[in-house]
Order: sequence, then structure tokens, then C-alpha cells
Amino acid sequence: MLKFHVSHKALKYIHDESTNNWRDLEDQLHNDYPIKGVGVKATKENLKTIDADFGGFLHLEEDLYPGEVPDELSGYPYDATSAAYLFTLLEGFGDDLVKLVNPGYLSERKAWHHGVYGDANMNDKNVKLKARSGFGKPFQRKPSGVPVYAVQRLVKIKADRNRFMHESNTFINFDEFFSAVIATVVFLHFFLLPNEVELSVYPYHDYNDKWG
Repeated sequence: MLKFHVSHKALKYIHDESTNNWRDLEDQLHNDYPIKGVGVKATKENLKTIDADFGGFLHLEEDLYPGEVPDELSGYPYDATSAAYLFTLLEGFGDDLVKLVNPGYLSERKAWHHGVYGDANMNDKNVKLKARSGFGKPFQRKPSGVPVYAVQRLVKIKADRNRFMHESNTFINFDEFFSAVIATVVFLHFFLLPNEVELSVYPYHDYNDKWG
């Protein structure tokens, strides 16, 4: 996840540079015309086959004037798509932990976070208790052992995720979402390994000997 954050920032930087310098991008795209247009020409008769080259309806290699491309750059939801991928990583990480500490739990449910809802009202005592129970149960921990702050972070993560996955809302603060996801990963580390003293991770060269 730490390396993915750099990937996201690097690609978004390149994306923003191309958007701002759209004339240079357009000039580059005139070389061999690498970006093609996509079209659909569908009838009831050709729905069974997708690729137009085989008689289907989807045309992936249409001639496209490079001047059409820069306008489309602003429409790509970089933050939301990256956040969706981060959520997938978090889900997989938690599921892997559950498989270690509570085998069989996932056979009855969709994911480790299934018992915590994005619309949970954490000001309601009963809802709060239910959310803490839903957080701890996959890991065989009692609600009393689950800090409220950890549940609140997961509720916020799932609320944001629901907005871009189910409501097509592409506006999201990626750094805030990323921070909450990392905070959840770090919490789970100490939650399941209570004797651990420190977690120090930096996946690049340690220039200042800061990470040990």
C-alpha cells in the first residue's frame, strides 16, 4: 500500500502535466496515433459476440483525431479508482488474517468487515456496540477489546467506498482515505499481535537511517 501511494501520486502527476500541457500531448499523439476511439454498433443479432472483428458490436480501434483526447483526461476518476483498489487490498489483507485466526468464518460471510456498516451512527450506543462486535468477531475478539476509534475509521472508509462504488460519486480525498486504510492495517497488526512494540516500514532506500 505504501508503494501504491507513490504509484498513484506519480501517475496523477503525469496525468495533470498532460492535462495542463495538452498541446504537447496532442502533438505527441500525432505520431502513429496510439490512442484509438471506441464505438458500439449493436443489433439484437450481434449481441452474442463482443469483438467487432468477429462480427460483434464493440469497435475498439476506430480512427481518432488526437485533438479529441485531452478533453477526456479530466474525466478519469484517479482518486476514486485508486481508493477502490486500496479498499480491495484492505479487504484481502483482513480476510487473510481471519483465515489464520478464525478459519471457517468467511465461509458464512462475504468479508471480514461485513459486520461494520458505512451508515452506522456511532453516536447511538447500541449501534456502536454492534459495530464493535462486528469488527471484533471475525478475529475472535470481544467488543470491549475493540477501540471505538478503530471502528469509526472503518465506518468512514466504508461510507466513502459506498459513495464511489454504489453512488458513482468520484470526489474523494485520496490522502485521507489512504491514511484511514493504513491506520486500519496498522491497528490490525497490534490488535492481533499485542506484544509487538513497534511497526516500522519504509519500502525504499533509507537515506537518513530513520526506519531501522
